[in-house]
Amino acid sequence: MVVSDAAYWEARYRAGEAGWDLGGPCPVFVELLDSPMAPPKGRVAFPGCGMGHDVRLFLDRGYDAVGFDFATRPEGVPVVPLDVFEIGRRYPEAFDAVVEYTCYCAIDPGRRAEYAAALRAALRPGGLLVVLAFPVERRDAGPPFGIEESEITGVLGAGMDLLHFETPRSSVEPRRGRERLAILRKR
Repeated sequence: MVVSDAAYWEARYRAGEAGWDLGGPCPVFVELLDSPMAPPKGRVAFPGCGMGHDVRLFLDRGYDAVGFDFATRPEGVPVVPLDVFEIGRRYPEAFDAVVEYTCYCAIDPGRRAEYAAALRAALRPGGLLVVLAFPVERRDAGPPFGIEESEITGVLGAGMDLLHFETPRSSVEPRRGRERLAILRKR
């Protein structure tokens, strides 16, 4: 599928078709980092980080954050050019937390289980998977491809312990009510 090709995403960025980019950090993550649920400081991965706004937010808050993307190279943010399906093989058990936001909805839905396994493989035992799932709705066409709420724990968090689940109030207006925040711990 074309969404699995770096050239597809590079062309969308060049054409100014990056409607998923908020132009700054996600307000849900700002709120999370200001709360008692913030992940402990440590090494954090951001697969499909796009322009790296959330990577920069976590760096500014004292985390050892790194982005992974095969289509963008934001300035001033550590980004490793990598196909996100390779993160678990290239960085086995290397991260204290992995933050998933708008990558899962952008990949070929037929590869979601493979992607989720790669994220879990990159987490250390006891590490946290922070998921901000969008769009949580029935939607076959994409990207973004729709996400069923059950996929958050059944696919992304398979075999993990659910610590927190909510519909965030701080989502940006077009995404309000269509996002779910989940924090899961690897056993």
